[in-house]
Amino acid sequence: MISLKKQFTNVQCVYKKTGATTVALKNTKRGFSLVELLVVIAIIALLSAIVMASLASSRQKGRDAKRISEVGEIQLALELYYDGHRGYPSTTPECDPACPRPAATDVVVQLLDQVDLLRETAIPPPGGSPLYVYKGIYFTAGAGVMTECTADGRTCTSYVLGLTLERDDNPVLRADADRTLGTVFYGDSQDCLTAPVAGKTELCYDVIK
Repeated sequence: MISLKKQFTNVQCVYKKTGATTVALKNTKRGFSLVELLVVIAIIALLSAIVMASLASSRQKGRDAKRISEVGEIQLALELYYDGHRGYPSTTPECDPACPRPAATDVVVQLLDQVDLLRETAIPPPGGSPLYVYKGIYFTAGAGVMTECTADGRTCTSYVLGLTLERDDNPVLRADADRTLGTVFYGDSQDCLTAPVAGKTELCYDVIK
């Protein structure tokens, strides 16, 4: 009987010690402090901002690449037009049937689509120029002055084509034509259609034949 009491007492002691130890271990656990949570949130926000900025930059570059590619397609269509008409279109050609936007800067692009030299009327992606800008050109005899070629029966022997890009760090802006045609086209400006403004970055990408 005495032996059983001792064993029971020993079991109670072990249980108490084990219970105390368990309680002590639980007490050592704690959650994140407010400062730690704020730091984690700030890091996540910073990483998200970096990713979003990188994504926006990539999208701008992608849209600019599409614009430049379409300029090349329009140039090819213009050469095909030249072969068939022995001249380039004027700035304001006659479409038959009438072009959807006869007074727009891209009426020639509409015409090239109409005569099946383009798969469709090229429309720049949002963010830069809403439309491509085309101007037919002829050169004054003797002086060689570049003059806009409108629908007055003259043969257009050249042209200038441009649009506004989104990014000013695109290498094509350092190698484009940068031509000025009277007061109707400015290849070294921010939008191709208005004169350059001091302090504003050139965004007009233009090519000339």
